[in-house]
Amino acid sequence: MTNLPSAKSADTYEFVRSVILRFFMTESRFTIPEITEITGLSTTTVAKCVARMKDEGLLDEVSVEDSHGRGRRAIVYGIGKSSSHFLGVDVHDGDLGFAIMNFTGDIIREEHDNSYVFENTYANLELVLSKIDSFLDGDSGFQRSQIARANFNLSGRVDSREGTSASVFNFEETQATPLAEILSERLGMPVTIENDTKAMAFAEYLSCGEKWQNVLYANISWGLGLGIILGGEIYFGSNGFSGELGHVHYYNNNILCHCGKKGCIETEVSGSAIHRKLLERIRGGESSVLSNKVRRGDKVTIADIVKAADNDDPLCIDLISKTGSELGRHMAAMINVLNPDAIILGGSVAQAASYNFEQYVSLAMRQNSLKLVSRNVKVLTSSLGNRAGVTGACMLARERINL
Repeated sequence: MTNLPSAKSADTYEFVRSVILRFFMTESRFTIPEITEITGLSTTTVAKCVARMKDEGLLDEVSVEDSHGRGRRAIVYGIGKSSSHFLGVDVHDGDLGFAIMNFTGDIIREEHDNSYVFENTYANLELVLSKIDSFLDGDSGFQRSQIARANFNLSGRVDSREGTSASVFNFEETQATPLAEILSERLGMPVTIENDTKAMAFAEYLSCGEKWQNVLYANISWGLGLGIILGGEIYFGSNGFSGELGHVHYYNNNILCHCGKKGCIETEVSGSAIHRKLLERIRGGESSVLSNKVRRGDKVTIADIVKAADNDDPLCIDLISKTGSELGRHMAAMINVLNPDAIILGGSVAQAASYNFEQYVSLAMRQNSLKLVSRNVKVLTSSLGNRAGVTGACMLARERINL
């Protein structure tokens, strides 16, 4: 357990409460002697705090444990039913994800709406909220009151500490009120918001099973974002806007980025860049299994391009592998600056076969970084895939419960 207040610097009850709730993130039950040993406080003090948590509905008695002849039997406590679950919402065009996680990190319910079409409008926000209502109310065995906190993942600039989004669902008529407050009032539960790449990075970091402390997560989907884990914590920067690697000016290509500037890394290294180049090259006479789809004017997705590459389409392989090489060059710079333990490649483009993408990233990264700095850096592809966002949203909701 980390980041706990000390008994000297905080109210004793808040200290014990924090220890117990952190304990539940890895264990499903506890006894008072176990918490006494962790905190160093007296059994009487811990028992009083546990009784208060029980009165507040945070704890339930679940069983009685035999002390094997060593005095009174110990009561075993579990997390209270009213504070035991967390809602994660991941908002992406073509994949609106919802999940509910329990305190020990198990996803107990998850749904994805692959037909969702994102629009940055108030009506679209209401649509998302109505879909959440349906998700929560659709299971008769689950009560909304069991959700202790929710977290929304959004793209773009998000200040999670202030609860504001500068890019998504930021409307003139509601600018005076942080988006997190609007969501909290509408859903009837505490809500935080976070940048989607940071949430994905957090999920991958906690799920990788390694003892790494410094990890970079490259989210290459339609755009390009960077999640930074330093010292085992998400690095936010002064306003929460860290990781905008895709909007670093690098290329003199005169291509307008959606941020309003030209020559951003994202204009050459992203799913949108691959998509643009695919259309240009097919219209220029090159062949692909996607040629007919392009000529008919049908929608071509990143998933279509990845699938074509994995099925040996030469044009799609070329586009994805060259994008991997370019990403590797930029990650080499990040390695030289931050000296991480590992780089995790996530997002829809990273789901391409390793020999079409990951290997090109790794080769270019090592060619363009200092050998002494990069020699021990692990490069791997996301283990969570398209579940990283919604899993990270749940994990952040749990992390941000009032400990």
